Amino acid sequence: MPRNGSHKSQHFVPKSYLSAWCDPNTPSGMQPYVWTFDRSGGSGRKRAPQNLFTETDIYTIFMPDGSRDLRLELELSKLEKGLKTIVKDFVAQYRPLPQPQQSRLTAFIAAMHGRTLQARDIQRTLWQDTLDLAEREERELVTLSASEQERVAAVADRPANSQVKLGNLRRAVASPMQFLLPGAIAEGLPLLSQMTITIMCSDEPCFITSDSPVTWFDPTVARDKFLTHKSSLSDPGIEVAMPLSPRHTIMLHHPMTPFVKPARYVRVSTQAYRSLC
Repeated sequence: MPRNGSHKSQHFVPKSYLSAWCDPNTPSGMQPYVWTFDRSGGSGRKRAPQNLFTETDIYTIFMPDGSRDLRLELELSKLEKGLKTIVKDFVAQYRPLPQPQQSRLTAFIAAMHGRTLQARDIQRTLWQDTLDLAEREERELVTLSASEQERVAAVADRPANSQVKLGNLRRAVASPMQFLLPGAIAEGLPLLSQMTITIMCSDEPCFITSDSPVTWFDPTVARDKFLTHKSSLSDPGIEVAMPLSPRHTIMLHHPMTPFVKPARYVRVSTQAYRSLC
């Protein structure tokens, strides 16, 4: 059982995942490192995976008595186990993925999409907007007489436990992951599990990853609607991609079927891939 003060530094991109990008020329006796680059450009920096993409208590649920509930952190750790083996022993060897490994990989992608700082900050902004509106309505309601409050509550179908609602919203803004992540996995995993899996493979290192490894992209959306379009996994044109290593990227796409389909491998030439970038 973890101590209350343990697991404070939590990875929003797992070090087991990042290890695939460790420099193969790391000098003997030195801790393996990856090369990181700022999105704005500049020189690369050497960083050990264990020191990258961490935040204090991003998945911790703080209980009323001040204790730290680590169930999210521990469940994510379970998902991460075996990922390196799947890539090394199956994907890198172009071997068919057994159903348990394929299901674990799909679950990892579902979790990865919802566990990053980007996903956290987007959801926090949405909940903050809802909280601001609810608090403004609460302040306005206090200025009304008792009879006016009853009339407003009746017309607006206002719940009697509005303070409970406000408390939940404040907790969601303060600690989004405990509300966001379980729902994101529960909603995304059934649909991802029905999608077709294609793994693109290159003989040379050409795939990079980031602090938000999972990408949703729908090439069928018109350019003038791209910024306002809300993508869904049920959209026929949606593509979900995540690099697995410098030589492998997994893509989940339509058609969707209710049964598990074997992943297929597609070789891509480095020259052709770079011409698309």
